[in-house]
Amino acid sequence: MSDFVTAIHFKTEDQGAVIDALVQTLRGDGYEMVPLVLPGEDVVEDPTRSRLRRFFVSPEIGGWVSVFDENFVEVFGLPGRLCTATDVPTILLWRQGRKSWGYSLRDAGRLLDEFATDPNYLEGACGGRPDVLCEYGTGTVEQFRRLLEEGKGAPRAAQPIFAKLMGIPNAECDFEDMETGQTSEVQLFEEFVKINFLLRGTAIGGTPLPEGLTSPGD
Repeated sequence: MSDFVTAIHFKTEDQGAVIDALVQTLRGDGYEMVPLVLPGEDVVEDPTRSRLRRFFVSPEIGGWVSVFDENFVEVFGLPGRLCTATDVPTILLWRQGRKSWGYSLRDAGRLLDEFATDPNYLEGACGGRPDVLCEYGTGTVEQFRRLLEEGKGAPRAAQPIFAKLMGIPNAECDFEDMETGQTSEVQLFEEFVKINFLLRGTAIGGTPLPEGLTSPGD
């Protein structure tokens, strides 16, 4: 699997509620759902992936539903709003190769805990709160404490261990892996849902996306 992974994980069994929250949040940002195969998608000038947003949403696995965002930068703006919209515990978990890893944990719309080996990712992030983590995961306070202390210099090893202590599946998977067909290690990939969003007014194949466009079935 990829060295660069990021996803938002929701402690819930309701995949549909997570999808609904994602759709409503993106619509509030000026996006609309579009078909999975876009006419002229290859000519959309979008080097920062800010006009075309693509996601994979997992089914419930072990009490968690996960959202995999193609855009590593923009994903940091979603967890707080999605936590409020779903009203379930939400954790953003990422790893950037061997350089850094971190997480942010929210519940009831409130930020409870943050940790990052690189402070550039989370402004003012603390060193982690094992006492809070053990309330949401399967690990003990001591296990989390030891991991956060020893894992500061070993992102590639620490991030998957953290996910295991939290009970989070598919934490070493990434959008790009799935998009390119590297799914052999992705649990229940056949039940994942892929969703595309396009910023209103963006031209695809020379035709602007009209205001108010909705996907079939909406």
